[in-house]
Amino acid sequence: MANILGGKDVSSKIYEDLKHTLSRATVHPKMVLYCDQPDAATRSYMKSIVTQGEKLGIKVEIFQATESVENDITSLNESGDVAGVMIMHPFKDADEMTALRLLKQEKDLEGRTAKNLGAVVEGDWLFAPPTAEAVMEVLDYYNIEVSGKDVVIVGRSTTVGKPLAMMLLKKGIDATVTVCHSRTTRLEEKTTAAEILVCAVGSAGFVKRDMVKKGSTVIDVGINFEHGKLVGDVAFDEVKDVAKEITPVPGGIGSITTAVLFRHYGTSLRLLEERR
Repeated sequence: MANILGGKDVSSKIYEDLKHTLSRATVHPKMVLYCDQPDAATRSYMKSIVTQGEKLGIKVEIFQATESVENDITSLNESGDVAGVMIMHPFKDADEMTALRLLKQEKDLEGRTAKNLGAVVEGDWLFAPPTAEAVMEVLDYYNIEVSGKDVVIVGRSTTVGKPLAMMLLKKGIDATVTVCHSRTTRLEEKTTAAEILVCAVGSAGFVKRDMVKKGSTVIDVGINFEHGKLVGDVAFDEVKDVAKEITPVPGGIGSITTAVLFRHYGTSLRLLEERR
């Protein structure tokens, strides 16, 4: 059976470091979750962020988009009482791209603005998308060798697949990366060649036993609800007997992603204090 790469210890380390940052801060402005008629999954995620904020002593405010996204984001950018903003994807009616275009780089907690994503490509980022960063945290915490390894990422989103590929390709990290997606042909040939397989497609149990190389590391980024139960993109019970290491869902990447988001808040807080 595979070793379980749990997220609790990883996230605990991040929170401990963050507490030191918070203890040195002279002000504690809020984190804003900017949304537009969020669906059930997004509301659940926002609730968990608010709860974690309460545990850390960080005020987290939910901001429903108005008819003027431009005015909303300008106000948030200029407010000294706002350390950072998370644009809660997806939007229903408001223009999400306008929000991302206008949001200041240093307040973009999810690393989704063009400047932050561009910095990821350049290899010197302020904020990377937290889920992609969470994958890197797992690999680092558990001392999983990446340099020269064949890494296959299934999923090409701007929140996981694309930025994660750039992070893994960074000089000094030096993975060999293949990114697969819905139009990829002979997908199983590629996944079974992976020494490290990252699954981020948003489809419950998408990756089966016969898609995984024996002795590989499997990182499950998926968050899906099936029959009222939270499950990942990997058929865990099948794959755990083939892989060497695997992240669980729940209890894996998701918890680390939230911790990384709050670490970004700490960075925004520091930048805000420097400008005061």
